[in-house]
Amino acid sequence: MLSGMALKGQNLQFGKTKLIESKTDTVPAGKVWKVESFIFSKTAPDCPTGASNVNISDSIAINGNKLAVRVQRFSGLHDNWRYGYAWSPEFFLWEQKTPMWLPSGTTLAAGRGVLYISVLEFNDVP
Repeated sequence: MLSGMALKGQNLQFGKTKLIESKTDTVPAGKVWKVESFIFSKTAPDCPTGASNVNISDSIAINGNKLAVRVQRFSGLHDNWRYGYAWSPEFFLWEQKTPMWLPSGTTLAAGRGVLYISVLEFNDVP
């Protein structure tokens, strides 16, 4: 135990499931939210051909702060030996790990590229 600090355990009792959309929602007093997953508005794109680049970042907002939950980057050169360069693709896909626990008073909203946030709500029982 930390010196001079009392630690309190939480007893959580399942309450309900929620889908959070782009309208900001707040974790009510006496509740805790467990963010389970994100439902994206679009699937991850296939690697494009040619010299095109793709840079996509899907996000949510926690307490008004933007947080990336999926990032996709692609760059590469077109396969054209006549002009001395070959296909050299680079593809990167990252997704935020879940669960994420949010205490009462925290605000949450779906952002760019996120249709819904799947949340479980728990009652904080003393």
